[in-house]
Formats: sequence, structure tokens, C-alpha cells
Amino acid sequence: MGNRVRKPPKECPRCGAEHRKRGPYCGYSCANVRQHSAEDKLIRSIKLHEYHATPEGAATRKKQSDLLKKIAVDNKARANGEYILQPDDYAVQIPDFDDEDKIIW
Repeated sequence: MGNRVRKPPKECPRCGAEHRKRGPYCGYSCANVRQHSAEDKLIRSIKLHEYHATPEGAATRKKQSDLLKKIAVDNKARANGEYILQPDDYAVQIPDFDDEDKIIW
């Protein structure tokens, strides 16, 4: 093993923590803070509106809307004390069969 040279400590520009990691930030949480310009936001908005005008975008909106409506109905029912069926309520026990059991016909 060769001699490793330790990096000098650096100070994170966002939180001020001292670290020896690569790059200026101490971790992902400090590095993942970006400022988006108004122009960038406008471009994204236009692209999103164009996508929603397509049949695929309309289907995606409808699917999301149906899911949110179902969640709202379920939450309202739960608040009223009703039981909401879960997928596990439909589960059925499947018997185990041993291949070594001899079946005589």
C-alpha cells in the first residue's frame, strides 16, 4: 500500500461543515440545491403544456386524477369509520401438495 496524501479540509459553502470529500459540498443534500431562472421555468411550463395537449398526456392526467379521487373517497370513508378493502383481503390460502404422496387410481 502506498502512502496516501490526505486532502486538506474544506468548508461547505452551504452549511459551513468541514469535510475532505471531493467537490465543494459536504454531501448530496447541500449540493442538490439549484436555482432555476424564470426563463428555465417558462421553457418547462411550455413543454409541459405541449405534452398535456397530446393523447398520451391526457391519458396520464386522467389516470392521475382517477387515482387521487379514489384516495379522497377512501380517506373520507375511513374518517367515517368504514372499513376499506385491502388487496390482502382477497388472498386465499393455497394448499401445499407433496409430490411424494402416491395417488392410487
